[in-house]
Amino acid sequence: MCKNFYLRYKKLIENFFSLSLLNVTNYIFPLLIIPYLTRVLGVEKYGTYIFAYSILNYFNLFIQYGFLYSGTKKVSIIRDNADSLNRVFSAITVVRLVFNIIGIAVLLGCLFFIPIFKAEFSLYILGVGIFVGQSLTPYWLLQGLENMRYITVINFVARAVSVILIFILVKSSSDYGLAMAIQSVSFLTGAIFSYFIIFCHLKISFVWPSLKEMTTEVNEGFQIFLSTVGINFYRDSNILILGMLTNYTIVGYYAPAEKLIKAVQSVTAPFVNTLYPYFSRKFSHDKNSHNVFFKIGKYYNMVLLLLSVIVFLFAKHIIEIMIGTNFSGSVLDLRILSLVILFGGMNFYYGIIGMVNFDLSGQFTKFVWISGGISVVFCLALSLYFQDAGAAVSMVIAEALLFCLITRAFYKKDFFGLKEKRLS
Repeated sequence: MCKNFYLRYKKLIENFFSLSLLNVTNYIFPLLIIPYLTRVLGVEKYGTYIFAYSILNYFNLFIQYGFLYSGTKKVSIIRDNADSLNRVFSAITVVRLVFNIIGIAVLLGCLFFIPIFKAEFSLYILGVGIFVGQSLTPYWLLQGLENMRYITVINFVARAVSVILIFILVKSSSDYGLAMAIQSVSFLTGAIFSYFIIFCHLKISFVWPSLKEMTTEVNEGFQIFLSTVGINFYRDSNILILGMLTNYTIVGYYAPAEKLIKAVQSVTAPFVNTLYPYFSRKFSHDKNSHNVFFKIGKYYNMVLLLLSVIVFLFAKHIIEIMIGTNFSGSVLDLRILSLVILFGGMNFYYGIIGMVNFDLSGQFTKFVWISGGISVVFCLALSLYFQDAGAAVSMVIAEALLFCLITRAFYKKDFFGLKEKRLS
């Protein structure tokens, strides 16, 4: 029976474990170096480093566009058609190269003309590979093909080596630029080797795309791009706002708590990312399969609630073990942000997998930007009076509001079958 279950869901199971390992690479490894970097660099220099790292990830967000989901969805549907697959891969790859060139040009403009960036010119230059490497790695393609094994191993090794090098080479507060450079090279290495897998193992070919093909991919990813930008805008803007309104020391207290929350969320992310291409195919053939989606969602919500409660109750111990006793100021931030695990996880499941695959991506985008705008307003106001704790509260408000808007949309569409129950 177990064997038959494995054979039936082989790709789902393998993809889940690959994504789990990838999340260890993307979230747990960076978390492991926080205690070391905060001790060696000090709170202020660590705040400077993480502020720059967050800015560089903003560039990655824009360059990734919406392809991580629109590309994945499309590949999951056409993956048995080699010619179509080659053309979609080529079109998105060229578009991303163009976006990278634009991104580098914008970054240089910021470094020359904006004082807060200009003061750390070399730090940002050393970190360019962070967004270039991430944006060029075609996770969307391999996730749509449900073949993440090799790219996961490559990135795991590259990031593991970077962690080891940071422990060996970063020895004083003046080495924060070196820490950034090591991270940058690891992302670039992963991107370079991923194309060996694509061309040599998967036998995917590059075909120079037409302008129409590239425009089509850009148009198809636009709504998802707006929603993902909106989500990450308010999720990542708190560090930026704190850096501008307070100081790098406050950023140094807030950032580890936010990193810990994202690390906890990374535990459940592989489950959701595995289901995305699965439901993309399922919904494309059976529009009435949403019952399965909501049934799985109920159990997923229970897991999220349990994780939120655990983090809230053991926040002090988590901070002391993971970050250090000198970061007692991060405990309150972590307790407040524990609610983000619950609301943020549900928003990702019901928003990205649900609304996007139910062809409600435009509505989801609107909800995200409403929540994001309110979050930024609250963060600007609360950070002035409550500093890092105010930033944490603003994020919880945004996630809770977004969940309410998504739930209301599902009730309006009667996905829960309430009208039928009333009639019966």
